[in-house]
Amino acid sequence: MPDLPANSPASGNGPTRPGPDEKGTDTSRTDTGPGGGLRFVPAVLLGALGLYLALATNNFPDLFIYRAGAAIGLRGESPYDLSRIRELAAAQFPDENPEAPGENSFVRNCGYFLPPLAILTFAPFAVVPWPAAKVAWGIALGFAAAGIVTIPDLFRRSDAPVRPGARRLVVPFLLVLNPFVLAITFVGQVTIVSVGCVAAGLWCFARNRPALGVLLWAVPFVKPHVALPLIPLAWYLGGWKRALALAALVAGLNLIGATVAGGSPLFLKDYLDYLPTGHKAVRYNQAELNPQITSWNRLLVSLGGPVIELTAVTTLAGYLVWGGLVLGRCRAAGQLPSAGWACAAAVAGATVCAQVLAYEMLTLAIAVPWVRDLFAARRRGWGCAAVLLLAVQTIPFDSTNPVFDYYRPGGVLAFALLVLLGPLNPEPRPAPPPAP
Repeated sequence: MPDLPANSPASGNGPTRPGPDEKGTDTSRTDTGPGGGLRFVPAVLLGALGLYLALATNNFPDLFIYRAGAAIGLRGESPYDLSRIRELAAAQFPDENPEAPGENSFVRNCGYFLPPLAILTFAPFAVVPWPAAKVAWGIALGFAAAGIVTIPDLFRRSDAPVRPGARRLVVPFLLVLNPFVLAITFVGQVTIVSVGCVAAGLWCFARNRPALGVLLWAVPFVKPHVALPLIPLAWYLGGWKRALALAALVAGLNLIGATVAGGSPLFLKDYLDYLPTGHKAVRYNQAELNPQITSWNRLLVSLGGPVIELTAVTTLAGYLVWGGLVLGRCRAAGQLPSAGWACAAAVAGATVCAQVLAYEMLTLAIAVPWVRDLFAARRRGWGCAAVLLLAVQTIPFDSTNPVFDYYRPGGVLAFALLVLLGPLNPEPRPAPPPAP
């Protein structure tokens, strides 16, 4: 990788507030332009949908699992008990056909696999009755979506043109109100909240509020295998002190959560011992059986290759390989990448290297600023390819479609390669002077 300037944020000595001298990017402009408030309309609509589902339906099964595990942990008991979690799930979401094959049963394919940190994260939902927790979740979805709709304006240069009128609202609407996000909303997955926290954290970093930003970035670590790239990303965008603060906060919250649930920080080892065997008991989490998994090993299975189920060690090894490719790309280019490209590389690596379900692909929304800059720099070929690969993933293909077995992991890998080979610093061209 090229040598870092002495005052570079990545060296730990640069400014904590991103500005025009930080990788040539001004991140302070995230909410300018006429009608900017209208972009929050889709967030309000998603929050309204969340409240409707909370008050009028029996949905959010994954939230129910998160809340159940947190409630058990807060009582000083271990939440890492499949039979106990499944008993609670069966009472709230009974199988319509108990005699159906196991692969079609939610109850027989659920479990609590989050780290001790999640006990604290979901504590506000665990200390209130389930109906109130659902309402609180609906409100949280609205706030998270408010963070997501700001993503298209992150890292925008102060001299970059802004699309006028309604055209500026298209991307925020598509980011929040599409079939993919709506599916995540119904099941109560944490992905929307996690992505919203990442976006809001970037907003805080841009406004010299690093403590709040780091706190927000700790939330996605309820799924640490997905959130791991945030630590090197924090280092690159804000210096080693920010990365160290994030890593220390995540470690501290996990130790506190372990102490609450198991009486000692050493309870963290119980979680690490439980994780491999617990995951194997859930069909949805197995690369061999679920074509909706996005990681490279699922594509290998789809192509007729050997079955490789990722462990903590192989996941970390995958991240190291991806990190090596990113550093090699920067070295070959002889330049440091833009903040937008760094974010795109981080989330692309997360979806390729971690064995996760398709829900986690919403993290690719963080790549939108880089895609925006591609179009601003007249790199339309690269931009159109990125848009196509992202848009395809919002389409819920039927399992009988011949592409069903390939389009999740194949599309994610294709996007990762596009980021890796694409322009590191797409330079937006200045707007033409107004006509006399």
